[in-house]
Amino acid sequence: MADYGKLADKLKSMRSPVKAAPAPQGPPRMDPAAFYEMVKAHIVQEMEKANVELRKRRLGLIDRVFLPSFGSKLCLTYGSELLCTVDLQRERESITAVITGPPNAMELSKKEFLINEVGAQEPAGKGDPKIGAGYSPRRIAGEIISGLLMREFA
Repeated sequence: MADYGKLADKLKSMRSPVKAAPAPQGPPRMDPAAFYEMVKAHIVQEMEKANVELRKRRLGLIDRVFLPSFGSKLCLTYGSELLCTVDLQRERESITAVITGPPNAMELSKKEFLINEVGAQEPAGKGDPKIGAGYSPRRIAGEIISGLLMREFA
């Protein structure tokens, strides 16, 4: 019969008093909802900067639309034709921006920004949305406002 007391004492003496820290698994992951809120704040700032320049040139302004059916989406318009919706895709950990316009509110351009991915912009295939990885909230906001004014994402 085994003496479990002796085995426990032996096991206790074999253990190191200092526990090894777990190895880092790469860069810390950002909470998608918090990242999206930062992007929205930067979009409002970029929109205000763009509107100053548009106003100087007597052009239409970018405006934020508060639609009840789009509670979690940020909706922007440029003039009466273009609508840009910016939405958080939690399951994919990405932010998707879609520009729609005439005719018939057709999708003109779409770009997806990956939140917890590192790397440069990946080339898009035919029919695929453009993908941006490793972008800061400020850069994402700038791309969205610029894309809305140009009617397509670069």
